[in-house]
Amino acid sequence: MADTDDPADAAARLEEALDRIAALAEQVAAQRGLPPAMVVDPAAVAERLDMLIAKLRTALAGRPA
Repeated sequence: MADTDDPADAAARLEEALDRIAALAEQVAAQRGLPPAMVVDPAAVAERLDMLIAKLRTALAGRPA
């Protein structure tokens, strides 16, 4: 997959990556017979995503329209 400067392409790649991460967490949980929240700490994931979103907002705020 080629990287571009197009924000829509970047957003689509991010969404696909998040979908893959969620699917993997569900798969691991199912293999272990556990609910996904016992395999992945939802609060920790949410905190990391919040930090990444803040960085993205900062970067976009400084980007020319």
